[in-house]
Amino acid sequence: MLTSISCGGLRSQRAATMLQIASFSIIDVKCLDSFCYAATFYLGVHCETRCLVCHAICMSIVLSHNTAKAVYQAAYSVSAIGTEPCSPAKIYGARPSKELLDSAADWLARHNVALDNDAPLDTTVFERANVRSMTGCKCHVSSKRFAGSRFIKLADDIYIVGVELCALQAATYLPFRELVEYYFELCGAYSLGHDASTSYTERFALTSTSSLKHFFNSLIDCKGLELARKAIQCVRDGCRSPMETAFVMMLTLPRREGGLGISEIDYEVKVTAAAKNLTRREKFYMDAYLKRSRTDIEYNGFQHDAEEDRAIDEERKNALASMGYGIITVSRYSFMHASAFARVMEAIQRKEGIRPSRLPKDFAIKQEELRQFVLRRFIEEKKRIEELLRQDAAQGNALELERAVLEGISLDDPTINNVPAIDDMQVIELDCPEFAQTSTSTPEGRVYGARTEAD
Repeated sequence: MLTSISCGGLRSQRAATMLQIASFSIIDVKCLDSFCYAATFYLGVHCETRCLVCHAICMSIVLSHNTAKAVYQAAYSVSAIGTEPCSPAKIYGARPSKELLDSAADWLARHNVALDNDAPLDTTVFERANVRSMTGCKCHVSSKRFAGSRFIKLADDIYIVGVELCALQAATYLPFRELVEYYFELCGAYSLGHDASTSYTERFALTSTSSLKHFFNSLIDCKGLELARKAIQCVRDGCRSPMETAFVMMLTLPRREGGLGISEIDYEVKVTAAAKNLTRREKFYMDAYLKRSRTDIEYNGFQHDAEEDRAIDEERKNALASMGYGIITVSRYSFMHASAFARVMEAIQRKEGIRPSRLPKDFAIKQEELRQFVLRRFIEEKKRIEELLRQDAAQGNALELERAVLEGISLDDPTINNVPAIDDMQVIELDCPEFAQTSTSTPEGRVYGARTEAD
């Protein structure tokens, strides 16, 4: 009985409390909500609420896509900045503003990062509500959230996507061939300029094929992911120049693109006892290896023109030959000339046992298109140099003509070396008055083109 009374008392107390709460005025309820909100934020009770508040307070900008690509080409040292993860609140709360855009543009200018004329800054936001429509800014919305380690802090409130994430984003706006070329650059020891020239800067590799493959394989359902995975399969590490990349792309790209689809690249061969006395090296790295015919394919650029380099190449050939390997050498000249390069590629196809019937019907056309694509910078550079030489020659001719005119000689006069046509009736009349005659006979028989009795 007592127990029932006690329970009834408790129920009464709870009912009274509920009535008391219900009797709060609207103002009191708002005050209570504000207190609870502040408590959850400062005490960290409700993490999600705290993150939302942080996002609203922490303004930041994340550079991405083409802008990030330009940064890694010009200021590639930023990729070596500390690997501490960036604050998720700063990354996922990114929202461009006029002040942040000006600060980012100033950072790019100070680090000699060149963008195309009137090109906007590419930025990434992770909430559609944070998209801003402003002149000089292009916002990309990412539905996928990445770890803080995939971003790099450039300055206060200015961030950039990491190299691997930049490579993934490149697959959303670059076609397949250009994407493969860009991945070669990221994994190679050089950096191309932003313009279309052949100039490049030697540097350390920004990433590796294994790192890119690991990152791509860890993702699902991302824009550009499928193309990125296909492109990285054609890439090798450590290319030392754009020309070396161009040659390797002719070998690694699939046959439907005009390549030979050779998968084994950068093959390592240890020097055996049979060749130990023929070389100072303990192992060789092959540019490309044809496993079926045990053939090494080597591209020889300008660095192989020196006498010492030629001696090293000969030493290499002798050592590999003694171990049973064949060598096909591709020179810069043969690469730059379509007919010569076609013969080299035909030799490689025969060594690899690639039958014409196994190639696409338009393979020759695709192969030449690919050659012109990978060499487009060098072809344009050659045209530019030829045009400069033509202009210099024209300017030299103009100077020669000007000097000749001053000296009374007309170099470009087509009649300067012309001899008057001989006329049978043409005579030479002396200026002496005593020889002035009206007859058709000629004094002393001086007639050009006709004989006279005096003759």
